[in-house]
Amino acid sequence: MLDTETAPLYQLAYERIRDMVVEGRLRPGETVSEVQLADRLEISRTPVREAVKRLVGQGLLEITPRGLRIFRPTAEDVAEVYFLRAAIEGAIARTAAMRITADDLRALGEMHAEGERAAERSDVPALVELNGRFHQIIAAACGSGRASAALHSLDPLVAAYRRLSLLSAEHQKRSVAEHGLLVGLLARRDGAGAEALMRDHIARAGRRVVEAVQQIEPANTPAGGGQLLNLDILVGVTDRTG
Repeated sequence: MLDTETAPLYQLAYERIRDMVVEGRLRPGETVSEVQLADRLEISRTPVREAVKRLVGQGLLEITPRGLRIFRPTAEDVAEVYFLRAAIEGAIARTAAMRITADDLRALGEMHAEGERAAERSDVPALVELNGRFHQIIAAACGSGRASAALHSLDPLVAAYRRLSLLSAEHQKRSVAEHGLLVGLLARRDGAGAEALMRDHIARAGRRVVEAVQQIEPANTPAGGGQLLNLDILVGVTDRTG
């Protein structure tokens, strides 16, 4: 049952359904109904209907003849979201380097240390959670609410697949190591270096997720070009051969 003391019921319903999508409890491609969602949340259909309208508008749910379907991103969708994230977060890192506080740097350093420990034990859920918090602190440090909101709107579209970029021990260690380098660049106020590393960091993570999605759904993978090419250009891979 939802706690209605702190927010309207439709807002809480929206947040809970969104969390179920982001956390994978509602799987990409799964079909559900408003009745089923209301039963899971133990509330009436009216606030669920309002929440569903908002989630459809954001692209997290799709209306089909069979009911509501959880958005299932294609490789092209994933590439486009990570392309946008790389561009936005690169600019954020550059400005954050000039504005970040000592407290924020301390928090980032602590998260990096936690990330190293999580990577040592291959704790993927912890790494995903720490990764999100790490990037949120940098986004907040740049002082642009709209930039942070833009990232927040993009994130749910690929959240269910984000862990695919951190499944191998090599990728876990690389991601954590790059976080450590970012902390150093931010501490030195090296905006250009922070921007370049952040852009590459996001683009390469996106490429790993794209490759995983291509393996899961090869039939939905375009032959070439489009958003995949845009992401490859950021990564520096222009001769796509397979």
